[in-house]
Amino acid sequence: MYHMTVFDLDGKVLYDEVLHANTDQEAKKVGYAWLSEHNHEDKPHRIFHTTGRLVSFKPHSFQLHQAKSS
Repeated sequence: MYHMTVFDLDGKVLYDEVLHANTDQEAKKVGYAWLSEHNHEDKPHRIFHTTGRLVSFKPHSFQLHQAKSS
């Protein structure tokens, strides 16, 4: 069994449900289809097997700011 969690850019959970799939590839296919259908492809998400194995992960994007040296 697989599970997918999708977050908005502020870290709020938008979706947190079971994915009905039998393999990692099928879980990715089902998860990516849901993301596309709901226009959330750019949102941070994780797809994982209920044993804890991570199948897919898209982290929050961030920008590194470098301090200016004098």
